[in-house]
Amino acid sequence: MNTIRNVPGLGIARLDHGGLAYRLAEPLTIDEVAGLPREAWCHRLTVTDACAGGRYAAEFHAICELDGEPFVLVGRIGECT
Repeated sequence: MNTIRNVPGLGIARLDHGGLAYRLAEPLTIDEVAGLPREAWCHRLTVTDACAGGRYAAEFHAICELDGEPFVLVGRIGECT
């Protein structure tokens, strides 16, 4: 399993410490996250809202497949306050 994955239009994602998902380093905008389901390589998208009064950013989890290899992609949405 690669520790780095280039995600089309989003950049580089690195395998997280638990080895279960690839995490994008930079947060995505709401529009970028909303566009994920339209991508052929994104099969399912789940979004969680911000918590702790905005101290923790909202996140997304996407089940994806590139070059026949399934993987989970996670990342933040916007910035923390």
